[in-house]
Amino acid sequence: MSNWTHVAGIVRIDLLRLGVHVDDKECFDWLSSIFGKEVRFNSSSSLWDEAYEHPERFLPLGSEGSLTMSVWINPDKSSVAAITVSIFGDLRDHDSPDEIIEWFKDKCQNNNLAIRNAVIVAENSYNGGRVWNY
Repeated sequence: MSNWTHVAGIVRIDLLRLGVHVDDKECFDWLSSIFGKEVRFNSSSSLWDEAYEHPERFLPLGSEGSLTMSVWINPDKSSVAAITVSIFGDLRDHDSPDEIIEWFKDKCQNNNLAIRNAVIVAENSYNGGRVWNY
């Protein structure tokens, strides 16, 4: 039987955007450079090889792919609460909720993001669950 780690996380980021256009793709690319790139089950073998050689460049991985990241940009340009990042998914053959929490802490604390608040929950089939908030 497979061991699964289930993850749901949110990061709310403040950004002053008055008079500045925030492009969806540029924003996603910028945040991917911080949190990491995705790998899907059907991704190329070269992407999988890169993920194994440089895991720091990727979202946490299981045997069938990585977590998923989505980005929401607040359409109200006058709101400082500008960006919400969702990180979620189910990692097969991954057994450490603590590893996920430490990865998330590192991303929230060691990057130049103006984080309004953040929370993550990681639950493993055998090793229980952990919750952390920023």
